[in-house]
Amino acid sequence: MKQTIKVILLIALGIFLLSRLLNGTLSFYIHPRFNVLILLTAVGLTALGIGYAIQQRRESAHVHDEDHEHEHAHEHAHSHDVSWVGLLLLALPVLLGLLVEPRPLGAAALQNREINVSGSALTSSSAPEGSDLSVIANAGERNILDWLYLFQRSTDPANFNGEEAHVVGFVYRDDRFADTQFMVSRFTVSCCVADAAPIGLIVEWPDTAVLPSDSWVEVSGTLQAGTFNGVEMPVLVADSVTPTETPSQPYLYQ
Repeated sequence: MKQTIKVILLIALGIFLLSRLLNGTLSFYIHPRFNVLILLTAVGLTALGIGYAIQQRRESAHVHDEDHEHEHAHEHAHSHDVSWVGLLLLALPVLLGLLVEPRPLGAAALQNREINVSGSALTSSSAPEGSDLSVIANAGERNILDWLYLFQRSTDPANFNGEEAHVVGFVYRDDRFADTQFMVSRFTVSCCVADAAPIGLIVEWPDTAVLPSDSWVEVSGTLQAGTFNGVEMPVLVADSVTPTETPSQPYLYQ
């Protein structure tokens, strides 16, 4: 019986990983650079389960030949036996995956992270300090991470006065924000969600109060030197803030 359960769980785990890879939700937890490894793992687990199933069927067929073959098959099967604890460990990822809806990190995750005010934007203590990223020439195509890298390379927030920006992120506010301010935020990921770091731009918008926390928005406007919590930094003065759906790739990858 345990052999049959093992076969089912191995195949189920392989199919589960493959389904999460195909529907894109695996990127909520791990960098897409590992997709090939996940694919190989899914195929390997499925093939292993099928292999055990074929082996089990052959051994069952030998049982009907003679007693000696029956004993040999029994001993051989016993050598590949697995404990109930091992079966539980195989089943756990599948059970959790089916019971827990896959969701990307959002504003709620920021409550448990240390958020610092720098001279460029609001960032976590583990946010990136620099990169060899080629800066996109078209300002309208720059995301929050692109702007943050640019801000970090400048000592004067006024250098960005008048530059147009169009970014997408979720709404975050805490007690440091004025009534007309919020942060349009994203998480950066270099490996998996364990190292996810929140970053964002301070936005000035008169209707900030109507924006639900954690809702995704598109923000268009111009950058102006301003202050937040007593620190001078570029502020995005919004011309429009439009609700939008969660992107298929909610994180910005390094």
